[in-house]
Amino acid sequence: MLRILRLAWAIWFLLLFVTGLAILYVPFLILLSKKKWYPLAHSLRKFWAICILYPSGLFPIVYFEEKPDKNKTYIFCSNHFSYLDIILTNLCIPNYFNFMAKDELSKIPMFGIFFKTIDISVNRQNNKLSHNAFMMAAERLKEGASVMIFPEGGIHKNVPPMAKFKAGAFKLAIENQIPIIPVTLIDNWKRMPGGGFENGLVPGRMRIVVHRAVDTVGLNIENKDALKDQVFRTIDEEFKKWNS
Repeated sequence: MLRILRLAWAIWFLLLFVTGLAILYVPFLILLSKKKWYPLAHSLRKFWAICILYPSGLFPIVYFEEKPDKNKTYIFCSNHFSYLDIILTNLCIPNYFNFMAKDELSKIPMFGIFFKTIDISVNRQNNKLSHNAFMMAAERLKEGASVMIFPEGGIHKNVPPMAKFKAGAFKLAIENQIPIIPVTLIDNWKRMPGGGFENGLVPGRMRIVVHRAVDTVGLNIENKDALKDQVFRTIDEEFKKWNS
């Protein structure tokens, strides 16, 4: 019975997701037609997220160790245990930012428009295409847009714990002298078990901790592993504190 209820909840969630995207698709097309309108498209995605989460019984709660300055540029790095992570971070982080995520998302009908415009798709199977994606991210940072990266490189089957972080986000931060803000997603792995819909959704709190910025000014590429380990520890320790 419980499995049936969870699957029914998943269907309701998908219905809200697809219906909302269909209704907002033309406004998204317009706002994504020019780069100067991307921040407005990002704001519209926040509204879309509200329309999905609250009617689904998913309630975001955000804790700031230190609130990011909306006038500054950051690289946000988060653990990645669920497909809900994109929706939650988009809603709860106050800054305008572009996602970097696997290029499979660009192939999803309708939803793929984001990863062909405002967001950056990464083909991790092709070194040249992956490099080009990070070059594009560097350009966005120089233009004043923050970037959200999931350093694990995708959702792994047995979560938690976190998978080993890839180096790209930390090289990008050091090369551009951009501060990194670690982000811990506490509950998403419980809300959408296994990262997918096979077990349905579990309604409840979706807590997120936005940590203090980690400065990269003065660091060089030799410091990337130490920076990567520092951000990993910050997220991992916070996650375990709430899930012990």
